Amino acid sequence: MGKGGRIDVYLDCNSPYSYFTHMHLRRIRPQLAKHHITISMHPIFLGGINVGSGNKPPWTLPAKATMGTFDGARAKQYFKVPEPDKFSAPPFFPIMSLLPMRALLFVREELLDVEGNFEDREKFEVAFGELWNMLWREHEDISKPEVLVKCLGRHLKKEEAERAVKAAKEEKWKKMLVDETGRLVEKGAYGAPWFIVTNAKGVEEPFFGSDRFHYIYQFLGVPFRDIEILPPGGEKEAKL
Repeated sequence: MGKGGRIDVYLDCNSPYSYFTHMHLRRIRPQLAKHHITISMHPIFLGGINVGSGNKPPWTLPAKATMGTFDGARAKQYFKVPEPDKFSAPPFFPIMSLLPMRALLFVREELLDVEGNFEDREKFEVAFGELWNMLWREHEDISKPEVLVKCLGRHLKKEEAERAVKAAKEEKWKKMLVDETGRLVEKGAYGAPWFIVTNAKGVEEPFFGSDRFHYIYQFLGVPFRDIEILPPGGEKEAKL
């Protein structure tokens, strides 16, 4: 953990807000690093969190599904998602994300040294991001082994991608994902992205959602500019 604190974030490829969080954290990592704060990304099974917590996915509730259309568009604009019109739920959404999440868990915990090696961390995070790219942009079903191999193979060696998908079917990685999901539910998780944030004093608190970064900064003691309303002329007039 950096001496300024640590952000552990838990993501699932079924969650577009996990993607926005993944993008945003990668963008702000250099600034957080100046405050000695580290970021660690983890794959998690959102379906298991929903079942364990008793939560219902927003698309299963008509009112939330309707609001989600507005919120999704706003979030894509706010987080500056590239080519936002091309980022949409595939017709077969949601997928059973167990296989891709187990494969990413194997990549993180065994194939690469994500915590100790910058290049390995970068490779892992870019491969993680590719899941959303293939599912939400290319509309390919990454829950299918052959598609997942192709997806991971864009950033890992082919044999590494094949090894990860093979491992995802093994009991060790099935159990590890179940255990990790259960641990988060015990800590109060009910959705994704879910954060476990530890400050410089070693105090740990949970946070939920891609719109809670200002709360996280407050907890970590990171100075930041909050949202403020500018005069009609914008920044230029505000400086006069």
